[in-house]
Amino acid sequence: MADFLLAPQLYLSRTDTQCADRCYAYAADELARLLARLGVSCVAPPGSEHTAGYALCLSSDAVSPCRPFAELPAGDGYLLAVAPSSVLLAARSAKGVLNGVYDLAERLGFLFLLPGEEGEWPPLEGAHALPEGTFVMQPRFPHHGVFWQTLNFTDYTVEEWLRFYAKLRCNAVAHDLEDRALAEELGLRLEIGGHGLSSLLPRDLFEAHPEYFRLFQPEDFGGTRQPDSNMCVTNPHTRRIMQEHFRPAARAAEGVYAYHAWADDLPAGGWCLCSSCRALQPADQALLATRHLAEVVRAEGLALRVPICAYHDTMFPGNVIAPPPESLLLFAPRERCYGHALDDPRCARNQFYLQALQAWMTTFAGIDDAHAFEYYFDQILFRGLYPFLPQIMLDDLRVYQAHGIQTMLSLQVAGPAVAPEYNMLVFARGAWDAYLTADDCCAALAARICPQAPAPWGHYFMRRAAIFQDALRMCEYPTNIYLDYRWLPENRLPFGAEMASVYAEAAEALEAEATMLAEAVTADWPERVQRLAVAEVARAQFEAAELRVMWAQQQAANALAGYLDSDDQTSLRAALTAWRYAQKLFTAARHHAKALGLPPDGWYLHNINEWLTDEFARKIDMYAPMLRDGDDEK
Repeated sequence: MADFLLAPQLYLSRTDTQCADRCYAYAADELARLLARLGVSCVAPPGSEHTAGYALCLSSDAVSPCRPFAELPAGDGYLLAVAPSSVLLAARSAKGVLNGVYDLAERLGFLFLLPGEEGEWPPLEGAHALPEGTFVMQPRFPHHGVFWQTLNFTDYTVEEWLRFYAKLRCNAVAHDLEDRALAEELGLRLEIGGHGLSSLLPRDLFEAHPEYFRLFQPEDFGGTRQPDSNMCVTNPHTRRIMQEHFRPAARAAEGVYAYHAWADDLPAGGWCLCSSCRALQPADQALLATRHLAEVVRAEGLALRVPICAYHDTMFPGNVIAPPPESLLLFAPRERCYGHALDDPRCARNQFYLQALQAWMTTFAGIDDAHAFEYYFDQILFRGLYPFLPQIMLDDLRVYQAHGIQTMLSLQVAGPAVAPEYNMLVFARGAWDAYLTADDCCAALAARICPQAPAPWGHYFMRRAAIFQDALRMCEYPTNIYLDYRWLPENRLPFGAEMASVYAEAAEALEAEATMLAEAVTADWPERVQRLAVAEVARAQFEAAELRVMWAQQQAANALAGYLDSDDQTSLRAALTAWRYAQKLFTAARHHAKALGLPPDGWYLHNINEWLTDEFARKIDMYAPMLRDGDDEK
């Protein structure tokens, strides 16, 4: 065991030739800072010989140089060599060394739980002793990280979030152009943009040039031009204007890897049906727009990629337009089922999305760096819930790796305002460890959070995972309707009735687990663990309240489907009763959200809760007069 790391002072050797590299300098400073939190100071050894390359060496004396290794992992992987009196971190890149710093910190007992210094938990009883040996760490994907939207409504700054992603050993981030310098320091490959294609054609041109914009229906159906979304991509003037507006933005993005300019965020439609466009499927029109942007990148000689988003009505590729080499695939299966892995044969819905992935990978054959764009941290999709999905994510990572995905991203919208996003921790670990299991993740989290009493935490995490995996099934709903976990569908399927029961059972089970965790807290738990338990219990109680809303909402949807199919008054009355009860349950969920500490102007309280409450009210107002006997029980 390398017990020398427990000494009050260590020598930290750097490689002189790389000191100008900002990421390498940051790695050395981070190692010294983290050790200082353990009561260990670092000093430079006097007169030691430094070698070329990216390496850091900790030693108990002043004569251990940063020695080179012939075999180092590719990319941002690293080597960690622990000897009786020294620890060596070596890599082919500065980011690799920074990854090694955070791995070493975790092996010493740190837990990177949340952004900021308070979310960085050092071991309370001193550093863990390290076993001797050489460990070669290689990520499963050349790049992995977070596509972060700033609608986070958390108490953390942009800088704290980006530094947190680095601590999780991510090496890719999509956010803002202003992050460029910080991303470079942290070794994060930066991508920018999002849904911005329609902004490249100013809407104020519509009155003078409606032909630049999309035709809503074909001419023989009386189609008219619409300025509301996307454009007529085959019109040469549209092409010119798009390129004129994209050119300065692309030039300003020097040092950025990819510029996302996706089509409008629409589940269907939004494309042109004029005589030139009508034979082009949505994916073909989107790819043609991508080709227009790629021409700018090529003409300007820029090292910039232009992704196309396979999403909604572009979920499958077309058969006319081929992707340009400057583009890359961004596969975004938002309406998939998160109760099953992407390749689970029991889930017909996910088989549809797996086929889409396979089709797009064939379309992009020969063009590197296909991205998967997942939604594990997206609270819009999950209606404000924080579902814990360790096995789903780990299985998905296996599927994406097997199908040739090279960059693994997950969208983060909203975020952990008061308690951790455990999915992010599992996702980050899984991107490095192909053998990781859900049991491993739960046990490791429990042991790091509360080493005095890991059992209650381990049980809570395992039960939380099982509850949400069951409750997030969407397997048997059709793939050609718009839905997600907010918009539970009207249906007459047995699956609809089953899921209503599942939501009710999940609410009871989650609340019971929260009670058990609360009762397990004892005074000898560290204060930070007690605070986390309080926050975790409050979050589970909020989620249980929201699952009860889903139960009533799904009951209303099932009953309405029966009414629409048969004009049955009993079904209509049941739908109205369920909607009214769902409104009351939303009041309870709002109470729990406020008790949890969710911000009043945040995504859940300001959008989901209010939005769906209003939707239920509109449906009640529309359907209540349809009761023929007038006997509508309020």
